[in-house]
Amino acid sequence: MAYLTRETVRSALGDLFGTADHLLKIWVVLKQMGLTPSTSVTITTSSSQPALRRLFSFGHPEGDFFIPFSHTPRFMTMKSDADRSIVQTNIRRWATSGSVVTVDPTSYLDISEERDGTLIVRTGRSYPLGLGYGKNGFALEDDARVSIPMAAFAVWYYRQEDLPQNASSPHDLRQALCRDLALSPAEQELVFSSEDPTWRIGLRATPLSDAELFSLVNEFLTGNRPAKLLDRMPFLAYSTRVASMATIPSGPSWLAYDPAIRLQNLVAAGSKAILLYGPPRTGKTRAIDLLVPRNSTSRATIQIHPGWGYDELIVGLRPDKGATWSYQEGPFLAAIHANKEHIVLEEINRTEFTQAIGEVFSLIEMAYRGEENAILLRNGNSFFIPAHTSIYLTMNTLDRTTEDDALLARVDAVEFPPRVEDLHTMLRDGGCERERAEKLRSLFAFVQQYYPLGHGYFAGVGQATSITAHYLSKIRPVLQKHMKDIRDEQLAAIDEKVDELFGQP
Repeated sequence: MAYLTRETVRSALGDLFGTADHLLKIWVVLKQMGLTPSTSVTITTSSSQPALRRLFSFGHPEGDFFIPFSHTPRFMTMKSDADRSIVQTNIRRWATSGSVVTVDPTSYLDISEERDGTLIVRTGRSYPLGLGYGKNGFALEDDARVSIPMAAFAVWYYRQEDLPQNASSPHDLRQALCRDLALSPAEQELVFSSEDPTWRIGLRATPLSDAELFSLVNEFLTGNRPAKLLDRMPFLAYSTRVASMATIPSGPSWLAYDPAIRLQNLVAAGSKAILLYGPPRTGKTRAIDLLVPRNSTSRATIQIHPGWGYDELIVGLRPDKGATWSYQEGPFLAAIHANKEHIVLEEINRTEFTQAIGEVFSLIEMAYRGEENAILLRNGNSFFIPAHTSIYLTMNTLDRTTEDDALLARVDAVEFPPRVEDLHTMLRDGGCERERAEKLRSLFAFVQQYYPLGHGYFAGVGQATSITAHYLSKIRPVLQKHMKDIRDEQLAAIDEKVDELFGQP
């Protein structure tokens, strides 16, 4: 077991002071209570009390709370009834009139009140645009941004806790904090900042006692606190940063789902026929691979080729070695007869799929599975799709030869659009340096104005890779091929953006 030292917590307090408006504490409470784009939070007179204790208790004998990122002594502490007097009161004011004197976050948070007085908080359509910038985004001034050192806040968050997985570095603590508060990449970017790379944490064998923590905070409250410079940023730079971190839908916020998670939820709910559709390189096949590895003996992957018909996919007459013609099974029938549990049909857009699958088409639907729904194939054999067989179809919507409503009626469909969040994850997992990754996300967001480029086109961009060379060989040819209606000035604008961000090859 490992715990943080008194000196580490003291150092974190100095770094945290004055980095945000004190009312950011309400957003942090909402996050600790589980607020995400797909999960709302219920606020009553007491529902936020556990989150307040976890986030801001400091061993005060009467249960008061301490806000480490606040900028004045007046707002550094809250009474023990803050769940009612601070959290619920301010959220209700935001819901009814936006009348709170300094902050109104209702441009990106949706708040409704039930008849019994219960408040429901959800992320708004534009979330997280607005978070972390200006007074309404919980910054100290309108042209400034919130800039809380993440590792320092993680130190405060784990101030008396056994460290998760014996975390022993600022990086470990940041990762643990992101997991515990379900912080999205955009939330991390807009609210938090990085520390001096020389920043270190100290460990001890026992946790800080309430008395030690109370004494430490009191020392900070009554002592000399370090002056802080505001992190100022033009709004255009801020909004560009948001676009490079989060996909904001034009409609309701629930349209901004993670398609890989939606796929997982459909499978968990029992769906056995799912269509994954979207532009190339947006993670459709990878999402299936996460569910069922490509080399699994229970999976068959069938790549559809241009012009394939019933004879190629299901069953058709073919000559054998003796030039005798006989019916031979196509890969789909072969997979069913091999009792594969998972069948993946890749790129069904390459052919007239409903014609190619013929009379088998109706059996895809769950209501027509099983031997009792067997049909006769062209070769005279009886055929059915077992109820346990999962069928995944992928479709490239930019190279679609057919669009059949009958297919959509028989499957659950998941759209896989280009998502900057997926690019962020890919670059992070590939060890891409932060500044370089920021530039790549900015380029990705810029290209989306003209063409739905999948994040997979940036795969393999390592630290030593020339981005302009990668753009010339991997990305620009795609733009030239598929953007048939593109005007020369639009492609030129993308070229200029690459040059602005990365310079010569």
